[in-house]
Amino acid sequence: MPGLSRLRCAAILLAALCVGANAPEESPDALWMIVDRLCAPAERLLGSPAPCAKVDLSGGSAKGWAVLKDLVGKTQFLLIPTRRMSGVEDPRLVEAGAPNYWAPAWSARVFMEKAAGRPLARGDVSLAINGAGARTQDQLHIHIDCPRADVARELAARLGEIGDAFGDFSLRGETYRARFVEGEELRLDPFHLVAADGPSAPLKDNSLALFGVERPDSAPGFVLLARKAPGGAAHLEDLQDHRCAILGATPPKAASDIR
Repeated sequence: MPGLSRLRCAAILLAALCVGANAPEESPDALWMIVDRLCAPAERLLGSPAPCAKVDLSGGSAKGWAVLKDLVGKTQFLLIPTRRMSGVEDPRLVEAGAPNYWAPAWSARVFMEKAAGRPLARGDVSLAINGAGARTQDQLHIHIDCPRADVARELAARLGEIGDAFGDFSLRGETYRARFVEGEELRLDPFHLVAADGPSAPLKDNSLALFGVERPDSAPGFVLLARKAPGGAAHLEDLQDHRCAILGATPPKAASDIR
């Protein structure tokens, strides 16, 4: 019977694959269909996350997440919930007991390292989520990739200007809300932090970016940037570099533009 069970699983996955293949790449539901109809079922039925790099369903689908290689860049990955969530404007992100999706997104830098073929320093990794009015996909996803080299250099040089509470911070001609978040790993949820910051409220109008940093006193942590715009039109993925020049990577040929 185990053979029959595996055949049945394979048939189910094949049907899901056919459905997923019919979703046009430009569809705002493309990411959701890949995760919900391919990666999550494959993990449940076969113990394999393919075509995702990883799927975690240990807390159930409502608290699960997947890591998917983006088509753009050598080292860009996406962290995507396994429950239907529209994006930064979804009110469930700040409910009590909501998963901190940023924590596994930060941990997913191991996939960046594998793709780059080398260890990465904290400053080589950044996370970003675009605002509701500045994205192409209607399923929440956090971009995991290198920061722009000029942004990383300026943040490192001006780290002393960024405190443990939010304040206005000018970077490359734009004004952000910025704060330092202490810790080797990400214990605090950036969604909750931005939602609690008065000038940033409401969360739904923001785009967020997070950068790994290390203070001169050797305290590891993160710089969290948020930018508010009407209708969530901010696009902090622009602070990332999918060519990963900070690593001396070869510029990739863009295959898609998921924001």
